[in-house]
Amino acid sequence: MSTLEAQQNARFAALDPLLPPIAAPPSPSSEPLMVTVGGRKAGGLLTNVVHAPGSWPTLWGPSDIRDLTAVPGDSGAAGLAALLGAWRDRLRGTPAGPDSACTLTWPSRDAEASAVLLAHGFAPMTCLAVRAPDAPAEPGTAPVTVRRAGEGDLDALTELRLAEWRYTSLVGTAVPRPGAPELLRAEAARALRFSGLVWLAEEDGGVPAGMASCALASATPGNSVHGRLLPGRWGYVDTLSVGPAARGGGVGRALMAVAHRELLGHDVRGTFLFYHPPNPLSPVFWHRQGYRPLWTMWLRRPAWS
Repeated sequence: MSTLEAQQNARFAALDPLLPPIAAPPSPSSEPLMVTVGGRKAGGLLTNVVHAPGSWPTLWGPSDIRDLTAVPGDSGAAGLAALLGAWRDRLRGTPAGPDSACTLTWPSRDAEASAVLLAHGFAPMTCLAVRAPDAPAEPGTAPVTVRRAGEGDLDALTELRLAEWRYTSLVGTAVPRPGAPELLRAEAARALRFSGLVWLAEEDGGVPAGMASCALASATPGNSVHGRLLPGRWGYVDTLSVGPAARGGGVGRALMAVAHRELLGHDVRGTFLFYHPPNPLSPVFWHRQGYRPLWTMWLRRPAWS
């Protein structure tokens, strides 16, 4: 472990006990970035990922992603600011188009870093939030029945996922793309087939009102949450969607009471999910469900802005 990494880990441990040791991005093409400020070094890795047209990631953000894994060590906010400045200089003259973004993921509790990122034109667009393995909240009094979804519910699940994605395109990182219904249907079918942790809330007469799709994930090397969560098994809340006509009536609460109870039965360290801070509905809901931000994904788009 380098000195910078050791310093970074010490700072993260002081910020938040749920932060794991830092991990390098799983890309052999990462480019190093080093600066010196006030006699102290700060470093990082630059990674450029371009998602193919029509692929799943393009539904949830720009297709051309320029990411910085920052390791300012003990240089603090000044080191992070210097890294961001050097990164901007390196981006000058690059062919990044309007469907591009710069991204950086940083601990949510680091207020000094938040001030630096805001000053450099980044916005806090996505949070990875965690919940302790506490007892589920009460289901409330919503007039719905929650049951395990099956293959025969694929049409209803697809429509509910579409509703959630369309709303996220207004208040989050989702991007309107052709082919979205087909991609979302395929993802709904995959969740039914592989995790089976999918629930449907129905009103009287079997009218679909909402759905929750979950999974189990392990924070191990090579996994997408490696370096984001402490090692072990976690419950993952992938999608919670309530139909527009049923919002505000407690359907989401009823779904999560069932989902949390099931996930906690798998001996998990806790549960996690992603939500968008600009969304006027989800942050309040998830905080009431016992979640709190662990990481914030900051975004500036287009990349050359």
